[in-house]
Amino acid sequence: MSRRSSVRPVSTAPASDQLSFSQLVFSDLDRYRPGSRQSWFRVLVRVPSIPGLLASIILRAQQCLFRSGRMTLAQSLRTLGNVLVGADFGAGMQIGRGFMMAHPVGVTIGFGLVIGDDVTFAGGVTAAARHYEARPGEEQEFATICDGAVIGANAVLVGGVRIGRHAMVGANSVVLKDVADGAVVMGSPARQVGTREVPA
Repeated sequence: MSRRSSVRPVSTAPASDQLSFSQLVFSDLDRYRPGSRQSWFRVLVRVPSIPGLLASIILRAQQCLFRSGRMTLAQSLRTLGNVLVGADFGAGMQIGRGFMMAHPVGVTIGFGLVIGDDVTFAGGVTAAARHYEARPGEEQEFATICDGAVIGANAVLVGGVRIGRHAMVGANSVVLKDVADGAVVMGSPARQVGTREVPA
């Protein structure tokens, strides 16, 4: 079993913590409609046809409320996400710019998860703790997903694994150990089957 990597994705917490709610939502809109004018009018026009954008609004509101110390209100948005888009977002994640959930139904993520910039999730992705129940003296660990990574449908990330820059996790994979930058992994447990280009 791998331990949580000390490597952090490029430009997650510090950069995203400087961005406003609007800036975060607009960065997500740009993933769905590159080059689109950044305005709330554009967001509202796109929401009926892009469920991932509605999920983004809920997630980004939760993220901003949590970092401002409004924990109870942030947690209350968890139920709203479940009802409106069928996704379960636990408050406390650090998420960079341009997060895309192509199909948010079934996505279950939260708490200590760290997500870099321009990360893509397909439907049903789960980032799970290593243990179902807390163990005395042992803190639960959650995944770190680096910039440009793609997580396929129904993939499960277990514990404090690190998904490298521009790595790809195939559909239905169960990731139990760190994934290298640019690696393509598949299977249960996930094993490397290829590589992707990692921009300099």
